Amino acid sequence: MPRPPIRIAYRHDTQRPADLAYAEMARIIRTRASLVVLILGAAVPLALGVGQAIYRKVSSPASDPTGFATAGVDIFAFVAALAAAIGVGRDYQTGAIAFRMLLVPRHGRLLAASALGYSGVAAALALLAMFVGGVFAAVLGGTLAPFSVDSVAAVVRSIAAVVLASCFGAGLGYAVRSATIAAIVIITVFWLAPITLLIAGLSGVAGAAAIANITIGILVGQAISGTPEPGDNLGPWGALLLLTIWSAGVLLLAALRLKGK
Repeated sequence: MPRPPIRIAYRHDTQRPADLAYAEMARIIRTRASLVVLILGAAVPLALGVGQAIYRKVSSPASDPTGFATAGVDIFAFVAALAAAIGVGRDYQTGAIAFRMLLVPRHGRLLAASALGYSGVAAALALLAMFVGGVFAAVLGGTLAPFSVDSVAAVVRSIAAVVLASCFGAGLGYAVRSATIAAIVIITVFWLAPITLLIAGLSGVAGAAAIANITIGILVGQAISGTPEPGDNLGPWGALLLLTIWSAGVLLLAALRLKGK
């Protein structure tokens, strides 16, 4: 049976940004490769949360199920950024972006729609994974409470980190216009650079640890877990603020690149 058609909003310059964002989300959901990657990524926090809940049930009673729910969300944030960057880069390489640009003359709206589309899908999957993981941990612990204010704040920070990571990936895809280069940059800023700098800091290189603490990968982890790295004075909300600046900077670079075509 053929799939029912999805209303696509790419028609003219006066189209509302909300319609463009809806069209992007619909397109991402119908792109099997991107959707499968995001679903598999969302399975990571769910599996880690359930695994930790089972371990704590055997070893000692769990006090707060939200801690298990947010486990592994930093890995999913990386997957979400990678999926967005590769998705946009692939669209450039296949010419799909060029076609959409013809339908949406205001390219800034297309950039915003892509960022909202990828971040919306990723946030929904992250929220679902955290909800299922949290409920499982709560039931396993014999209670559906307590959910403290700190726990709610951790969930909010986790969703925000996933959204910002997705926006960073989408903006990077528009900026570099290559799936391969975008993937290399995402892997570097999330994993290679932080690990290299932290090792250098432990080896006595002055300032390496401080630089590591402002890399994307470390900031995502700090924002979600609230656990500071050595020499970090930002705190989880400060890390989230700096992550916002990183994402805004990349989106601005992408907008300038689109303006210059």
